[in-house]
Amino acid sequence: MYVASITLISISIVLFIVSLFMKNRFNQIDEQIEQLSLSMMQENYQLKKKLKILEEELLVTDDSPLSFSIPEQKGKSFQNVPLLVKVQRLSKAGKSPETIAKQTSLSIYDVRSILQQIQNSETGGTFS
Repeated sequence: MYVASITLISISIVLFIVSLFMKNRFNQIDEQIEQLSLSMMQENYQLKKKLKILEEELLVTDDSPLSFSIPEQKGKSFQNVPLLVKVQRLSKAGKSPETIAKQTSLSIYDVRSILQQIQNSETGGTFS
C-alpha cells in the first residue's frame, strides 16, 4: 500500500511537470479568435468607408432629390464632384455615353439611364 501511494504521487508529480512544458491549446485558440476579430473589424471599417464614398458619389444637390443642377465648383477638383453631376457635365461637353462610361467606371446602361433621368428632370418629367 505504501509503494502504491508513492508510485501514484510520483506519477502525478511527473505529469504535472510535463503539463507545464506542453503548449496550451487554449492560448492558440484565443490568438486565432483575436486575429479573426481584428480582421473582421478591418473589413467592417473598409466596407463602411466604401459605403460612405458610394453615398457621397450618389449624393445629389440639397435642393431636391430630382434636381441635377451643377453646383459651383470653384477651387474644387473634378474628383470631388458627385457622380451624377460628372455624368451631366460630360454629357453637356458633348461626350458619348461610351466615353462617359469609361471615364466614370460605370456601365453604358447606367450612363444612359442617368442621362435619361437628367433629361426627364429638365423637361419636367418624373423618374421612372
